[in-house]
Amino acid sequence: MALKILISHASAGVGHSKAAFAIKKAFDEMRPFGVSVDVIDSLDYMTSHFKSSYVSYYLLMIRRLANVWGAFYFFTDNFYMNAIVSRIRRYVNWLHSKRFVKFLLKTRPDVVISTHFLATEIISNLKSKGLLKARLITVLTDYRLHAFWVAKYVDIYIVGSEEARGDLAGFGISPSKVMVLGIPVEPVFARGLDKKAALERLKLRTDCLNFLIIGGGFGVGPIEEIVKILDEVGGAVQALAVCGYNDSLKKKLEALKSGLKIPLVVYGFIDNVHELMRVSDLMISKSGGLTVTEALATTLPMAILSPIPGQESKNSDFLVRNSAAIRVMSLHELKGVISGFVKDPKELNKMRGAIEKIARPKAAYDIARLACGM
Repeated sequence: MALKILISHASAGVGHSKAAFAIKKAFDEMRPFGVSVDVIDSLDYMTSHFKSSYVSYYLLMIRRLANVWGAFYFFTDNFYMNAIVSRIRRYVNWLHSKRFVKFLLKTRPDVVISTHFLATEIISNLKSKGLLKARLITVLTDYRLHAFWVAKYVDIYIVGSEEARGDLAGFGISPSKVMVLGIPVEPVFARGLDKKAALERLKLRTDCLNFLIIGGGFGVGPIEEIVKILDEVGGAVQALAVCGYNDSLKKKLEALKSGLKIPLVVYGFIDNVHELMRVSDLMISKSGGLTVTEALATTLPMAILSPIPGQESKNSDFLVRNSAAIRVMSLHELKGVISGFVKDPKELNKMRGAIEKIARPKAAYDIARLACGM
């Protein structure tokens, strides 16, 4: 009888979904015998109102009310507050998750890999009542813990740093239940690339420093302003801007190209970001867990611009502490950082060396093997 593995994510933020599909791709490549793997968005099994409000409120917070989000994040990120909030959260989840529960009890997976705390909490609750016996593996998609991820009946936590292991210990989670395997990214990020050949294939100049600007799946951040700063710095510089699903931003940047001194290449939502990372010399971005993990997997140094308070600021702290990134809190400061790298590109090589010490590009494979008991 096949081992049934369910990978559950939530489409509130692109990173949780990308982590889930990265693990699925690792399974697809490994093709373990006697194992079936399915991927679902847990929000698809919630009530329609819950799903729409869950996503829209999150996007509103990170786009328009970042400080409010940060205050909420830190206010709820402690043992005692979480003990109170989790009761309310479990009740709300119970009201809206009946289809999800029905699905789980009908399909009876042997192992659930959860890349979002929503599914983790619901499944943990089912396990506490003896209604589901699946092995629950929770994969944190940031480099530090938030209390929302903690659930009593998780069997194994997968984290990206020793600091996250320590965070879990602070909530009473035994170190034996925590494995520092890394945050999963698609297997393609773990593979090398001939930079010169890739530049030619992508029709990019080969005589420039490439600065990759990424605003995540939703194209968040002052990308247009960053392009203008790169243009002001000038020199042997090429800008690569990824706008994600933000079509209006893409149009603005396309219109800007003719007035620039430096070459600018504009992308929408793409499926070859691994190539852009491999041919780039510095990524300028927010510090979402999956984006920075992809950069680590490709040994790409980072300049983190004004991280959103909360999980992004914690990710940024981790990266800066390990010399994998530089944090800049203003566009003026960013201009100075870029100018420094243009004058002395060797500094970027030092950062690459630091990245190699903390990157775990094969995490998706390791998680897949763990789920199979290999």
